[in-house]
Order: sequence, then structure tokens, then C-alpha cells
Amino acid sequence: MHIFTSRVMTVIRAVLVMSLYTLPVLGQDQIVTYLNKDKHIVAEKDSADYIRILIPSEKPEAPYNLTEQYKTGEVYRKGTARFSHDRVTLVGLVVTYQRDGKKISEEYYKNGTLEGSCSYYYKNGNLKSEMLMSRRVGEAKDNLEVDMPPPKLVSFYDSLGTQLVKNGNGYVFEVNDDHDSEEGAYKNGYKDGPWKGTFLKGKYRYTERYEQGRLLEGTSVDSVGKEVKYSKVEERPKFPDGMMALYRFIGMNYRYPRQAYQQGVSGAVLLSFVVDTLGNPVEIKILQDVGLGTGEEGVRVLRASPKWVPGKLRGIPVRVSYSVPIHLNLQSTN
Repeated sequence: MHIFTSRVMTVIRAVLVMSLYTLPVLGQDQIVTYLNKDKHIVAEKDSADYIRILIPSEKPEAPYNLTEQYKTGEVYRKGTARFSHDRVTLVGLVVTYQRDGKKISEEYYKNGTLEGSCSYYYKNGNLKSEMLMSRRVGEAKDNLEVDMPPPKLVSFYDSLGTQLVKNGNGYVFEVNDDHDSEEGAYKNGYKDGPWKGTFLKGKYRYTERYEQGRLLEGTSVDSVGKEVKYSKVEERPKFPDGMMALYRFIGMNYRYPRQAYQQGVSGAVLLSFVVDTLGNPVEIKILQDVGLGTGEEGVRVLRASPKWVPGKLRGIPVRVSYSVPIHLNLQSTN
């Protein structure tokens, strides 16, 4: 972890959030967290869409038992997770449910990353697909980007139960909740040959060509026929000169509020924001702070940050949400 010291002897540790953070309400034998619809923490139950409950295992060093509920009490997700330093990392089997109890997915995690056999279901409860998630290649530092091979499709069914892909081979036509479609062939578990579809609620059409899951070329077309070529389906926003530069920027520009400094306040500030299609950090929100202006100072720093390179979907700039924690600790020097 990189550590930077500011002029007021502040140590700030900023890590891009790639897993779930929690603001706990500690009970005698459980940790309760309130989450909004975007899975961001909120302080009050009345503002929550989901409630997360972590119960310690009776076995030492074993993961917590995880239950997440809809605000109305129905089970949303069950599984196991590690909990450390306000951070929740999914491990083992995690099952997600609709409000009526029908399954949405059965997924296996290893240290917060999908791995192994996973199953997904339609709203009517019928099995939709079975996939094999490949192991990560290498380890990312500070939870940044990891080189992840594409998942392997084992089987795919339409909503009535007709199997369209068997043993990784077949042809898929699918329409999502936004009425966007995609269709093409799978060979040995991976996209292969020409694919086509729509995205961003039908605003754009695309054509792509694959070889064993690897995108060779893609073209997006808007409503007036303007074409955009791309080589990656998704591109995350990028801070100028990379994420280490973001860490340095926060470390050099964050200033302890005077009252917080005088009272020796330490702890975590968690901010969420959106990188818009022009690369501006907007909609900055304080998800967690330690009071006395510590969250507002984080907002000020993010507002002053340089423009990012916008994220893209099939070559088209899109808005992307981020969360960044800033860990504050006073460090005395002579």
C-alpha cells in the first residue's frame, strides 16, 4: 500500500473500491449494514433498499455467514464472506434470490472473485445458463485491474426451457430488460464468428467478430449511421497517468480540517462519484466519514481533480460509478 504524507502530518491511504465496503452497526453477535439500490452504504435503515447481516462463524478463522435482505424482509442473498477493516469479501457459494424466492444466480467466489461453476436463472425460475469462471491470471496490486480470461459458457436455455447451447456449442439470441438484443454463435464455450446486437436502450447497433472468445474487431453505429470502431467491449475510466497518480493527488491535496486535526480524529472517509462521458468526476457523495468536515474535504479534493479518460462501452463514452475510501491517521513528527 502506498502512503503519502500531507503538510499537516496526515497519512492518507486511498484504494479504489473493487469489493464491498460496509459501515457496520455492531450487535452482540452480528454486524448489520444498510445499503441503497446501488449497494452503497447508507447510515439509516429508512434510506436503505437492502440490509446486510454478517454473523461470525463458531469456528475460528472461518468466514462470516452472510445474509442480505430486501428492505421488506425477503432474502436477497445468502452465502459466506470475509470481513476485515470495514471490507466484505465474498467467498464460497453465494445464492441471490428474487423477492418471490426464485433464484437469480448461484455463484462461487474465491477472495472476492468469481471462480468455478456458476448458474443463472430467468425471472420465471427456469435455468438460463451455466458458466465456468476461469481463475484469475496473476494478482492485482491494491485491488486494481486483474487480467481475467472470459467465462466459458457450458449451456444456455431460452425462458421456456429449450436448450440452445449444449456442451459449449450452439447459437444464442437474447433480449435483456432494456430491450437490447445480442445474437451469435458459441463454439467450445466461447463466442466465435460474427455477433450483432443493440445497446444503450437501442440507441446504438453493433457488429463484432470473435475467435474463441477473443474480440477481433467491433463497430458501433448510431441512429444517423455514424460508425465507431473499437477493440474492447468495455473500457473503464482512467485517471491521468494511472491509479498511482490518483493516490498521489489525494495524498498531496487532502488537508485535515482544523477542528478534526485538533481533536485527533482518525478513521475512514468513503466517497462515491460518477465519471461522466466528458471525464469529469460528478455526483460526488459522502458515504461514510468521521465528522468535523473530513468528508467535505474529500469532496473538495475530488472536485479539484483533473479530468479522467471517460469509460467506454463498445467505443461509446458512458458514465461509470466509482467509490474511493480515504483512510485518515495523524502521524506526529519532531
